[in-house]
Amino acid sequence: MRPGRDSIGLRPLVTVTGWTRLCRFAPVLGVALGAALAQQAPSPAASGGAGGLRHARLNGVVSSKAFSNLNRNDARAAIKAWFDIVARQRGFVLDSKIDIVDSVAEIRERLKTNSAELLILGVTDYLELESSRLAVPALTHAASAQGGALYSYVLLVKPSSGATTIAGLRGKDIVAFSRSGSNAGLAWIDVVLGKEKLGRSETFFASVKTPDKAQACILPLFFGTVDACVVDEVNLNLAKEMNPQLGQLRVLARSRPMVGSVIATPVEPHPYQNELIDAILSLHEDARGRQLLMVFKTERVVRIQPGDIDSARELWRDYYRLPGSSPNRLPGSAPPAESNQADRGKERD
Repeated sequence: MRPGRDSIGLRPLVTVTGWTRLCRFAPVLGVALGAALAQQAPSPAASGGAGGLRHARLNGVVSSKAFSNLNRNDARAAIKAWFDIVARQRGFVLDSKIDIVDSVAEIRERLKTNSAELLILGVTDYLELESSRLAVPALTHAASAQGGALYSYVLLVKPSSGATTIAGLRGKDIVAFSRSGSNAGLAWIDVVLGKEKLGRSETFFASVKTPDKAQACILPLFFGTVDACVVDEVNLNLAKEMNPQLGQLRVLARSRPMVGSVIATPVEPHPYQNELIDAILSLHEDARGRQLLMVFKTERVVRIQPGDIDSARELWRDYYRLPGSSPNRLPGSAPPAESNQADRGKERD
């Protein structure tokens, strides 16, 4: 694929770095919509459009947490461009509206007013929303070509490290990568530290960094510039395929397998919901779909199975029970100064 143009001729509306971040959190939306629309029959009021094209509507709601490192106007424009261009290729003029909202309360209100047909959520957003019973989890990103959706985070050290447990890393430098914007890898480490009564990561380790790329976690550990690394096994296995020497890194701890994202629909289905879901699920079955899935950094999208969300639910329940944690403060964000000083004071006692 040539830089600057995708397989259907859409010029990027954001920078390469921004587009990569966007793709990680909003997989396959535009092309999935186009495939779904190709299967739809026109609604009674949706004929006679420009040039004989039929009309359709889609309201997409995305949590702003997914775009913490990307300008929301760029994100909105990019998603809408995918919707509109692919839909027109499928014979539709699309009346699409993309809203990037700041809180789960806003998402909840959109569901109550029937003004959302598709929700793109990090798993933390869904977990905060699920008690309202307004949305149904439908899909998630596959972690492998075989379709498995669950993946673990691992805590890695070099083979020469003297640490045999996480307690042996006190005062060391750690880098923690997460597949989603919720910083799940760092949340898991905080939970492990809490269970061992070792405090929080910001006071236990000498330094904590959270890079945007898995390589920026794995390679510094391999070359000895940091003491430990948290990364998901999907990226770790890929890195080991490219460089077998990375297999020398030692796993000190492993999380339960979990999902990191949820594509949800309203509990009251909209007319073309089943067609939309089927189209998303079948993207990997043709060459164009596979090419676009590669752009969006996933092999395929799969249905969420019963129990798939349980391990993520347990992780975030335990994390929010830690002192100073809340859904409004992601792992790795700076705590209030007085809380940080209090934590450090407890360590000195």
